[in-house]
Amino acid sequence: MRLKKGDKRLRILDSAVKVFAHEGFFKAKVSQIASEAGVAPGTVYLYFKNKEDLLISIFEVRMQDINSKFRAAILEKQDGRSRLECLVRMHLTGFQRQPDMAACFQVELRQSSRFMRENVKGELQQYLDLIREIVEHGRRDGSFRNELPVRLVTHLIFGTLDEVVSTWVMSGMAYNLISLTGSLVDLFTNGIGQGVSALALDGPVGGRTEQIIMSGLPTLRRHE
Repeated sequence: MRLKKGDKRLRILDSAVKVFAHEGFFKAKVSQIASEAGVAPGTVYLYFKNKEDLLISIFEVRMQDINSKFRAAILEKQDGRSRLECLVRMHLTGFQRQPDMAACFQVELRQSSRFMRENVKGELQQYLDLIREIVEHGRRDGSFRNELPVRLVTHLIFGTLDEVVSTWVMSGMAYNLISLTGSLVDLFTNGIGQGVSALALDGPVGGRTEQIIMSGLPTLRRHE
């Protein structure tokens, strides 16, 4: 059966995920991706400008799907903590069930200078917006503390999830990633300390304090 144009593009993307994960971005060849997809090398260039364009397209297409599915699932939950747990579980489950995708997202994408320059735009920003909405919802319903700056908490959650998955990939995927869901949600909602909040000692967190903190907080880490 003749494949539709969109089907062929997706098949090339799926094949690229596998090749990038196993060969690495720099060593991977377009001819290998074409062979894996069952198309001629020239066909790849009908859909993608070059190897880096193919890598970026993987991220864009996958994140569009993730944002859509995550948002639908999260909106079924009532309170902020339940929504946060849903996001954390889906984030970890998605990568554990797709190890090649995990390697591609956490390692190979970081090899692209274009991605590292543009990673706060588009689909990634939509994912950050989703986390921010969860935090704001939790503040309104009493699940989360009101005095904490939303932007800082949003980046804390995303940065932690990103690092946890990266560590898992670097370990050779040697343990159950999904099993960390409960501990992560507990850390996000209860923290690691006991007694008086540090904010009570330091005073209220104002816009300037958050600006200082956020200025030194990277969105994504490059893996060498």
